[in-house]
Amino acid sequence: MRRVVCCLAGLLLLGCSEDATRVVRPEPGKVLYGNALIYTQGADGPWAEALVTDGEDIVFVGSGRDAERFVDENTRRMDLRGAFVMPGLIDTHTHPGLVGTLQLEEGVDREAQTLPTRSKEDLYSFLQRYADDHFWQPFVMLGSWDVHQFLPDGPRKEDLDRIFKYKPVVLTDNSGHSLWLNSSALWLAGVDEDTPDLSPGLSYFVRDADGEPTGWVKEFAIMAILGDYLVPGKDELKQGIGEYLDFLSANGVTTLMDAGNFGSHDAVYEAVSDLDREGKLPVRYFGTFHIWAPEHIDVAVEELKALREKYGSNRLVFETIKIHFDGVAEILTAGMLEPYVTEPDNRGGVLFDTERLTEFVAELNREGIDLHLHTVGDRAARVALDAVERVQKEQGRLGIEVSLSHLETVAPEDIPRFKQLGVHANFTPHWFGGLFGTAGAHNLGEERAFRSQVIQHFVDAGANVTLSSDVVSEDEAHRAAPFIGMQMSVTRREYTDSREDIVMDPPSARTILETAMSGYTINAARQLGLAESQGSLEPGKKADFVVLDRNPFDVEIQRLHTLEPRAVVVGGVVESGSL
Repeated sequence: MRRVVCCLAGLLLLGCSEDATRVVRPEPGKVLYGNALIYTQGADGPWAEALVTDGEDIVFVGSGRDAERFVDENTRRMDLRGAFVMPGLIDTHTHPGLVGTLQLEEGVDREAQTLPTRSKEDLYSFLQRYADDHFWQPFVMLGSWDVHQFLPDGPRKEDLDRIFKYKPVVLTDNSGHSLWLNSSALWLAGVDEDTPDLSPGLSYFVRDADGEPTGWVKEFAIMAILGDYLVPGKDELKQGIGEYLDFLSANGVTTLMDAGNFGSHDAVYEAVSDLDREGKLPVRYFGTFHIWAPEHIDVAVEELKALREKYGSNRLVFETIKIHFDGVAEILTAGMLEPYVTEPDNRGGVLFDTERLTEFVAELNREGIDLHLHTVGDRAARVALDAVERVQKEQGRLGIEVSLSHLETVAPEDIPRFKQLGVHANFTPHWFGGLFGTAGAHNLGEERAFRSQVIQHFVDAGANVTLSSDVVSEDEAHRAAPFIGMQMSVTRREYTDSREDIVMDPPSARTILETAMSGYTINAARQLGLAESQGSLEPGKKADFVVLDRNPFDVEIQRLHTLEPRAVVVGGVVESGSL
């Protein structure tokens, strides 16, 4: 049952002080990495052939001949045999805690529990067969139904009640942001006509004319009810997080930002801290405090400081507060400037108005705490940009980093404001293959749907564009590989080997490989305030880099996802692979 509840939580989306037990990492000493093709992304030129590190830091990047001036008799020499070397990859929006929570159960036939999406009739027939074949099962949770088929009013509990009269049933949708519950499940959760909504227009229970919940539950409306039941056992959570971090490391990630864990931040960061103390944390880990309900904003700063005090270490740091500021277009919760075409009275929702968000940005600027916002709709982006602009007029250029993520729909006139205000534009390229179906485009209408996630338009306007994975479950964790993200940024289509996949509109939003690499390296470092120490291979920066046997620029773009690092180095230490 706990695993079922955990799955429910994650699909709604969609270190520690030093002590005697801490494992001390070996001092790497001075090393010369030679005979390499090094893509430095540095200010003095993009290419070099040798790299010298001393401990955690880079002391030289340049020609093999000049590198000899930085070595001595104790220097180790590593012949990289023509390998391609690039800066360590930085995932600036991912969810190790949720991936660790939403692990696949062993022995479960995923296909047998996957709902058909061809038609409602196929769906109801499947559910009836499932009910007959699993009459002994006390609780049913399946996914995922196609939101588009149920628009605009959404699914109803009565349709499930006819098939599952007494048994609680929860069905997840293909947007990852809403649920379909039958009457028994609503009763079990204590939801009725008197249950308050979490956030109007954003996280709420769809109701009929009498105020009775229909069974369609949007965003995080049920999270407060689930409470502490979301977190698996400590050992299971730690194992799941560790496996995901090892996967990221093996795919070139040296630094990440955890974009939120709802109310389970203590459990998640305790597990990450344990991995750190045991010498099993292979990345630099930026934790956050996650705001997803209105009342969280009043305690966010103190909560972040408490996490920093309790779990902070050299590799586990807390510099950012994340706000889940709006929803998604698929279920009409993304905050839009103009109404949805399918619901002329609905513009979605945002968690705070401009005045409250402005106050909060000002507070964070005084505290030196960065801000990261989930902003899918153009109104959400507009309110966030307005808040930053207001604070800058009062306090001058901000001393913190502010980033807006996803940016599915942004008003064209707001795109230049990202550069003007110094706000980072963070995109999720593995969404470019049409992962969530057609409901979002249907709700937005043709004009707005055509300008979805226009990454190159932001690049052309001079914004600092970053790329990240935003995966939330073990089932999709493989899509977090950065070379998948790079490929899909260039192609705007699914990362399979097929050339027939549909290209996401508009084609003009496709970028080039150099830009995609920057989105995972130097630009990502800027988003996290790390440009002085990470993001490029230059003297004085951390020795975080990736070694590949193939040059990405020589790989056919539709095959870029097949790249696998030979070795991944963090602070001079090989964390994955071998040299």
